[in-house]
Amino acid sequence: MFAAKRFLVPVDFSDVSRAAVSAALQLAAAHQGEVWLLHSAEGMDQELKKRLVSAPDESVISDTISFDEHALRQAADDEKRRFAEAGRYLPDVPIHTHVTGGGWLEVALELVDQHQIDVVVSGTHGKSGLVARLLGTITEKLVAKAPCSVFVVKAAGYPYLRD
Repeated sequence: MFAAKRFLVPVDFSDVSRAAVSAALQLAAAHQGEVWLLHSAEGMDQELKKRLVSAPDESVISDTISFDEHALRQAADDEKRRFAEAGRYLPDVPIHTHVTGGGWLEVALELVDQHQIDVVVSGTHGKSGLVARLLGTITEKLVAKAPCSVFVVKAAGYPYLRD
């Protein structure tokens, strides 16, 4: 039987990543697991360094991280509310947040190892075109590199709104 307890969701606050948050909350509730929400901004680490130099106050970094952690928790709360509005019950699950700079793929792979993640739940924007065909999407790279299962959520709506 499939048994997963730890779910990781990279979140960029797009609709498709919010759908991935919803799917991860549902999976974690069904398996009595927990969810890690990851927000990783490519230039965030450089931006934080600039802010720290221009205003050398430790609160600059902690305020930025706190803001993004609050946004991650709000994204989870929004999905719980949407779920309830659809007439469904979703039990609470433990939620952990991780905010950092750098590419989300590398950070996600580190977190998979660090927290022994069982499943990464990732949205895909379904990008196509020559570049996507030649290089592949980041989600495709995640599927290839992750040492755990990857559950890919497509952009076509929120999973709990389907019959």
